[in-house]
Formats: sequence, C-alpha cells, structure tokens
Amino acid sequence: MLARIDRVATELRIGMERLYVFILRNDVWIYILCAFGLFWYGSELLRARQILRRALFGLEREKGTQIRNRALTFILVLAAIVGLVTYVNVNVAQTLPPELLYPPTSTPDIFATPLSSPTPLHTAVPPTPTGMMAPTVTLPGQILPFPPAEATATLTPTAVPQATPTPFVGCRVNLNIIEPGNNSVVSGLIAFTGTANTENFGYYVLEANGPQTQGLWANLLGRTIDRPVVNSFLGNANLGEWQSGPYLIRLTAVDRDGATTGSCVIQITLNN
Repeated sequence: MLARIDRVATELRIGMERLYVFILRNDVWIYILCAFGLFWYGSELLRARQILRRALFGLEREKGTQIRNRALTFILVLAAIVGLVTYVNVNVAQTLPPELLYPPTSTPDIFATPLSSPTPLHTAVPPTPTGMMAPTVTLPGQILPFPPAEATATLTPTAVPQATPTPFVGCRVNLNIIEPGNNSVVSGLIAFTGTANTENFGYYVLEANGPQTQGLWANLLGRTIDRPVVNSFLGNANLGEWQSGPYLIRLTAVDRDGATTGSCVIQITLNN
C-alpha cells in the first residue's frame, strides 16, 4: 500500500514538473494570447455596459447581462492564467532541477557501447614503461618511469610536456555524493544529491556499475551535465526494473579541456 502511494505521489510530482516546464518554455506566447484575450473581453465588457445603459426592454437588458457575465468570466480566467505563469517564473523555476529545462535527449543503450571497468578505490595503478616521452596522468600510488638516458640527452625545451593537474580518486568536498549514502539500500526512483564543483569545471557524469550493467559503466542520466552543483540535486534515475544487488555509483568531473578532474565512487544495494 505504501509503495503504491509513493508511486502515485512520484507520478503526480513528475506531472507537475512537466506542467511547470511547459509553462516556462511557452510563457511568452501565453502572455501574448492572454493579452489579446483581455483586450477582446475588455471591449466586450464596455459594449455590455453601453447596452445596459441604453436598454429600455427586458430582452435588451438580458442580452447585455449575458455579454457582461461572459466577459467578466473570461477576464477572471485569463488574469488567473497570467498570475499562474508569473508565479511559476518567480517562485517555482528556482526550485526545479536544471536538467529539466534542457531539451530532451534520447537515452543511449547502455549495453551497446562498452565502457571501462570499475576501478576500486585507493588501488595503485602499475606503471607501463615506454621509450617515448609523453604527457601522463598520475593516479594515487602510481610511479612515473624516467626516460632512458639517450632520450634525455636529446630532449629540447619545446619537447617538454606541460604540467597537468593530477586527477584524484575518492570523494572530496568539491566532488561527492550525499544521497543516497554509501552502503545504503535503495529501490525504484532514486534522487541523487551532492556536489560537483571542481576547478576549471566543464561537466559531470553520473554512472552505475553492477549486475544490470554486466560489469560495464552505464550513464544513469543519459547525458552529461555542464552546470556545477553544490550540495544540491545531481539527477534522477529510475532503477525500478533493474536487477537487485550491489552497485558502484561513480560521479566523475571533467574540466573545460576535456580532461578528467576526479571521481567519487560509493556503493549502494538495489533492492527491487
């Protein structure tokens, strides 16, 4: 019974959010149509008053009364619509998740594109020695190989790679998942909250890895989000039809140059 009530409440909330998004995307046209309607029925109200002022017989007075009542009804309805649109723009728009206002995008097939395997937290990555100098990214515990002596002797100032920030693995103040908490048990529609506000922020992506994804990382939102978030809403994911079991949830931040800044990984248990 409680699950049915929660499902109805969720569907009602989603329906209201769709109505708010429709109003926000079409508010200019709604204002224009309401302005024309108010002008038309305002003129009808004036015409009705003139009819009533000149009426000498009951039939004319009845006609003027009908026109007046109809004009007043539509004026009140159009004024209420204008008030509703104004209220949504001023008060409701600030509380809606930013991604709801984006144009809808198709959800990719999570099994069509192979994704990288999950990397456990605090695990050292073994170095791969090579004979060429190339820009490398250092993860915690990784040791960079030194170039051979003959390669060092032939290096020129223009061949020295620029230093790049080292991506981190682990949740931090500027990259974390608050809800659901680590090791929590969840089901159905899940609302993720947290922070994605790293230096030189470009976008973030929220992924899952578990029994349903067959060991691959699947994008939970179907897209990347290019707005920083601080202790707020990250995105919704409906996992009601996913296979139950333990899942890794990874929040990854990428900078404006397309380089990974860091990743925050937690574990949850899906119980559908």
